[in-house]
Amino acid sequence: MIFIKTPETYFNEVGILKTAGLHIAKYGNHALIIGGKTALSVVGSELFKSLENYHVKFTVKEFSGLVTMQEIEEYADAAREAKANLIIGVGGGKALDLAKAVGDSQKLDVVTVPTIASTCAAWSALSTVYNEDGSAKGAVHQEHSPVLVLADTEIIAKAPIRYLKAGIGDTIAKWYEYAPKLEGTSEDIALRFSLQTAKLILDVIDDHALVAIKEAGSKKVTKAVKEIIDAVIFLSGLVGSAKDAKLVLNFVHAHSIDHSLTKIQEARDSLHGERVIFGLIVQLILENKPSAEVEELVTKINKLGLPVSLEQLGIREDLPKKITTIARGVDLKRVGLDSQNEEKMKKDIEKAILKADAIGREQ
Repeated sequence: MIFIKTPETYFNEVGILKTAGLHIAKYGNHALIIGGKTALSVVGSELFKSLENYHVKFTVKEFSGLVTMQEIEEYADAAREAKANLIIGVGGGKALDLAKAVGDSQKLDVVTVPTIASTCAAWSALSTVYNEDGSAKGAVHQEHSPVLVLADTEIIAKAPIRYLKAGIGDTIAKWYEYAPKLEGTSEDIALRFSLQTAKLILDVIDDHALVAIKEAGSKKVTKAVKEIIDAVIFLSGLVGSAKDAKLVLNFVHAHSIDHSLTKIQEARDSLHGERVIFGLIVQLILENKPSAEVEELVTKINKLGLPVSLEQLGIREDLPKKITTIARGVDLKRVGLDSQNEEKMKKDIEKAILKADAIGREQ
């Protein structure tokens, strides 16, 4: 059985927020808007005016911090109190993840307004949830993707370049995470669809990423910047949109390393895509890829200005102890590994992290 979760519409246009109310009014007439302070200050005036023009009432609730189960419930209470029939998420990945989780819990449609392109959170039907201490708890899957994505490319292009770089890192990992699943399952049409999309992502990144990084942060939305924004939000989201319910993950992938890295306090200041791309180096080592292939990837990551060592992720002291913590923090059940091999696998992960860090430091 194949199931598909995608937004109904993805707008990727300069100035789309001027007509946001027209598109949003199709889904509800009273929205709870969840967003970070900075994000709301960037888009608020245009978004709010457009909602008023199309008679969509709204209640604004700022968000800062982590998406925890407690926060989801708190904002769900706010949605019920406001009698909202629609949720609008504004900002980066955490704000959008919270909006999606709240919408799903209340059976309400969700509209996302990304202000950065650091993940595919605006598109995907899942939210990363954290523990109160800042470590990743896991993912909460939603029944549906957001119904509508309003990506004003000019706003995203003006965001700090670090976010776009992190988005590129997160997006590169899609191909490498999905490719190992093809072995023995070549008849899986959903997987083949995801892989072809992931391959297109790599082509777009190879063609445009370095130029986009130079041009991002300006007021002009260049072809390269737009291509990368679409790769991070649309194409990356599309990779995970079609799934065969029978497909089981059978390897330790980059996102699992990312989750475990959040157990280290110093790594929590790094962005999701920055941790994922380091996790990808670890993944290739665990897959016993040739040294030349690993080093080629590390060189590519370096050119993009993304971290290739633990030090670049903020981890500088007590490395042996912290590497053990990261390795043992990987949830092997989550990635479908045989628990009988758990001790050996965690030792292998530890060695792979150590080797990835050593390769990164040499670059």
